[in-house]
Amino acid sequence: MKTNKLTSSLIIGALATIPYELLTTLFKLTGYTRYSVYELSSLMITLNRPNRLLGAILSMNLGAIIALILYFLVIGRFGWENIVFKSVFLNLQSWILLEVLFMWLIEGRNLIPFRSISDYYAQLTSAIFFGVILGLLFEKYLNPYGEDCPGRQKKTTPPGKGR
Repeated sequence: MKTNKLTSSLIIGALATIPYELLTTLFKLTGYTRYSVYELSSLMITLNRPNRLLGAILSMNLGAIIALILYFLVIGRFGWENIVFKSVFLNLQSWILLEVLFMWLIEGRNLIPFRSISDYYAQLTSAIFFGVILGLLFEKYLNPYGEDCPGRQKKTTPPGKGR
């Protein structure tokens, strides 16, 4: 069966935001941060009223766009080796860009109180987590090489344990 790589990458990107949200919600429940990622994303639309549903729609769209960039630009240009590292790197660049936009649009205009430094660390940690999840899902579901990816070390069978 032939799979549509474009659709698969979009779905993977959207679904990879769910563990991202769960981690930021855990940080919120422990008091380490003020907003989960869905709530923080919704502030770009509502400005000062966090809403998880709007944030989920926006975050899933952003996750799908990041996955699309990863698939077509990064993998298309640099290949499949070290896909998790490439995914984390791309996601950190996206996180920085989105934080700059958020600061400029929301916090810079004093629509919400300035966030503490722990909020930024929580979002940074969660962005890395999203990158790892995205890379692992790409590796599992989209990598055409499977275990035989160029650049990957072959698993060796111990002597006496032959096939």
